[in-house]
This record gives sequence, structure tokens and C-alpha cells, in this order.
Amino acid sequence: MTFGVPLYAFDEVDSTQETLRALARAGAGEGTVVVAEHQRRGRGRRGRSWTDRPGESLLFSVLLTPSLAARDVPQLSLLTAVAVAEAVERQTDVRPAIKWPNDLLLGGRKFVGLLPEAELEGTAVVRVMLGIGVNVDQREFPPELAGATSLALEAGRPIDRRPLLAAVLERLEHWYTTLPAQGFGPVHREWRRRAVTLGRHVVVGGTAGLALGIDTDGALLLRDAAQRVVRVTAGEVQEVGGMVDAPRH
Repeated sequence: MTFGVPLYAFDEVDSTQETLRALARAGAGEGTVVVAEHQRRGRGRRGRSWTDRPGESLLFSVLLTPSLAARDVPQLSLLTAVAVAEAVERQTDVRPAIKWPNDLLLGGRKFVGLLPEAELEGTAVVRVMLGIGVNVDQREFPPELAGATSLALEAGRPIDRRPLLAAVLERLEHWYTTLPAQGFGPVHREWRRRAVTLGRHVVVGGTAGLALGIDTDGALLLRDAAQRVVRVTAGEVQEVGGMVDAPRH
């Protein structure tokens, strides 16, 4: 298996996720990649739309067939965030931070969207369509995306998307093959090194607390006002206080 073999490149698709899903159901193998210059109906997390102008973003999806239980699929989100962060740093010399679970930030602004979509049979994972969108050459954003940035803006120069794609696929394959061999521990450690959420007072989906760390399935661990450790599996992180000296898990 080599990620990106085969690779299907399109000028325009409805979404790389749906194009890859169709290929998977027609028998495409693990590591198949679909990349597009533009998506007409790109999607982000929680049903949000992904808007792009042709040629400004790196937009692709990777087919995975992991040996994971359904409850552990969120590990792939954190793994992918680490892989993309490493690839970006190697190609551009800017250092991304990670906001739980998988938002990649530069200067506190988001520049990457990740969307793993699993197909299940009972509790078994059949396949995962892993969608990745990177803001590469945008120089301006509409008002509704005022909190976004791009690699070109942060690096101060144009970025070639082709070597960036190759670097992301290489780091993604590295971490993906490390997961069954060594477990979640190595991913956990690398994610934590870049995390900006830990040690901060946050509210996630109505649950408030001090962010302590992440569990083995990627859940965020919060210490609430009653000093209980609470698991949070989904939601937007809103920071409500500064950094404190807190243990990290």
C-alpha cells in the first residue's frame, strides 16, 4: 500500500469525499486519493459547507480501511492533524498548532479542515473517507471566514501545492502504519506537543472545565467545577480563561 497510488486528479467535482466514496464502492483499494482544483459542494465538520476558489486550496480525500473499532475512529482525526502539521512545517517552515480535536492554526487562525467519514457494518469499520482541505494561496477571505488564514499569508510567499500534497501523504502513511504497530501512544504524544487547548479553561458543547488532556479514543478530558474529570467527544472549543499549570494526559 502506498498513499496516492492510484491518484485521481480533477479540475472540478461536487466533493472529493463523494467522488472517493463512489470509487471505493466500485472496488478502489486503500490509499486511493482523489484531488480536485475546486469543489462545488465541499463539506466541513457538522454539516458546514467548504467554499473555495479554483486553484487556491489543496483539496483531497484518502481512502482508508483501518482495523479499528467504531469508537476509535476519532483517533484518525488526531493522527491526521499531526501528519498535516508536520508536512506543513517541513514544506513552509511555519509551525502549526492544533486546537482540539483537529483544527490546525497559524497565528491563532484556522487554515485546515479535516473530515473523516466512516462507513460501518455494526461496530466494524468498513472504510473511512478522509477529507483534507488546506488554505494554501488565499490572500483574502469573505467576512464569514474572517478567522481563517492561509499558508501564503503566514509564510509570506506562494506555496507549491504538489510537494505539499506529497509531504502530507508521506506523513499520513507514516502515522497510519504506526498506529496498529505501536498503538495510539506515539500519536498522542505528538498531538500533545502541538496542542493549544490543554491547560486552558474552555467550554465545549455546554460543558465547562479545565482541559487536562485527551483519552485513548481522542475524547477531550475536562476537570469541571466539581473537580470531576469529564469526557467530551464532540463540540466547538471556546476558550474562557487563560493558561494554567495543569497536568496533561
